[in-house]
This record gives sequence, C-alpha cells and structure tokens, in this order.
Amino acid sequence: MEDYGRRIVVDLPFERALFETSHALRHEGLDIIWTLDVRDHVKWTLRQNLRQYVLLHACSAEVTAEALRHDLAAGTVLTTAIAIYELADGETAIVAAKPFAQLADDAAWRAKEPALARLADGEIARVARVLETLEHVAPHSHEWAA
Repeated sequence: MEDYGRRIVVDLPFERALFETSHALRHEGLDIIWTLDVRDHVKWTLRQNLRQYVLLHACSAEVTAEALRHDLAAGTVLTTAIAIYELADGETAIVAAKPFAQLADDAAWRAKEPALARLADGEIARVARVLETLEHVAPHSHEWAA
C-alpha cells in the first residue's frame, strides 16, 4: 500500500464510521471544514457507481490562526485529509493524512520555523488520538503506512 497516511479498518458500517469519525474529530478540537461525497460526485459527473466514499478536511481554528500569524502561506498545509470508505466485507476503512505532511519531516523547515513545527507536532498528535479513539470504538484490524 502506498504512503497515503495512517489507515485503520473498523468493524462498523460506513454511515456509523462516518458519524464516529466526525465525533472524534470534534472531540479533539478539529472542525470539519470540507466534505466531499465522492460516490455522489462521480455518479453525477461521470454517471458511474462507486462504493461509499467520503473525503473530509479538518483543522483546528486555533492552530490555523496561530500558523497564519507566523506565515500567511502556511494555509496550504493546515487541513488534514481523511478518507472514509466502505469495504466489501461490511467494514470501513479510514485513512488520515499526516497533518503538515509536506513539511513535518523536513529538518530544514523545522529549524527555520520552530513555532510552526510545534504546531505541526500538536496536530499530528491530535489526529493520532482521533484514530486511536476510532480503533477503540470498533476494533478490528489496522494497517500502518508510516
């Protein structure tokens, strides 16, 4: 599997997994600022059917404000993408991209922007807690794509 983020599989139907993911994000202080129902989009634009698949983008208002105070160009890395999709066996996969993914592992950026690096670390921990919460709601299996 490619490195798209951390992937977990929960023993929940799609709608319940979507609800639990939204709840866990809010509990961690992450606001869902964008939702795309991929299945609906593809159906209407291409007239093709897909399995249930939703993309969410989430971020913290506090982190966003603080990051933009440091660098207005940081807006492109502030949201965390989360894909939720149904699997053939009735389970649901949840894949969360690493917050600040383009920069979080860049030592030069971390040295140049230590305040933003601290914000990135906080968001990475927050998203990890969301996934840990979801694993406890309906544990089944998980796969890591470091």
